[in-house]
Amino acid sequence: MIRFAAATAADVPDIKSLLAENDLPTAGVDDHWKAFVVAREGRALAGCGGAEVYDGAALIRSIAVAAPRRGSGIGDQIVHRLLDDLKKRGVAELYLLTTTAEEYFGKRGFEKVDRGHVPPQLLRSREFQDACPASAACMRLIVNG
Repeated sequence: MIRFAAATAADVPDIKSLLAENDLPTAGVDDHWKAFVVAREGRALAGCGGAEVYDGAALIRSIAVAAPRRGSGIGDQIVHRLLDDLKKRGVAELYLLTTTAEEYFGKRGFEKVDRGHVPPQLLRSREFQDACPASAACMRLIVNG
């Protein structure tokens, strides 16, 4: 049985390990783990995802599912929970960078945008500064507005 919960400090090492296994950046996780959701099957981390929230805008990041659990809907549930939480917090614009999931997020309402449309506070994040390649697609979803 999969259990979903807000991440705790004790989850950070497992989150970083899962991200590394999925070739995703771990930079910034230590600073933003409080806005992460984890999915556990027993003691094993089955998936994770997080956000970096900055003044009305958020960067969705680190969506990862353990290899044996891919295709089971865990990623969808994590994204759904993150988006719901951010909407409840009044976040109006959601952004993300991806090299592999443009189609996935496009089906969920995100649209590809030029990085020039990204709020300056997000451009200062580790993801935009150096954690993600310049070739990553930048996508946006407008909510609450």
